[in-house]
Amino acid sequence: MSRRDRYHDIVKNALILEGWQITHDPLSFRSEPELSTDLGAERPIAATRGNEKIAVEIKSFLRDSQVSELEKAMGQYELYRWLLQESEPDRILYIAIPIHAYEGIFSQAIGKMVISKLQMRLIVYSILGEGDLKWIHPL
Repeated sequence: MSRRDRYHDIVKNALILEGWQITHDPLSFRSEPELSTDLGAERPIAATRGNEKIAVEIKSFLRDSQVSELEKAMGQYELYRWLLQESEPDRILYIAIPIHAYEGIFSQAIGKMVISKLQMRLIVYSILGEGDLKWIHPL
């Protein structure tokens, strides 16, 4: 199992404050080698619709090159989305990124293209643990 991202607990606590129940920490896939995303969570929605389920891969974007971090996040997003489609197709994958990455590489043309082409779903968080999460769903 890989080590937790620096802001793991900040994102986890923010999700809990928004009404999510953390069901997996981490959420492991049946794969060889064994892979996992950082969190699995659920929250009740309308009674007739059951539960909303998500998987969250938390990224810190601490390295000097946001482009390298973006490339890694893209690969993980696609791989984990494929694994979820096989094992839990009702669970939606999100990449949690800090505000500085959202206002940095993700606000530039290349970041916008990645979000659009991969239909990448984002959760934007504050590294200080302040404020609400911002949920980004591509069109």
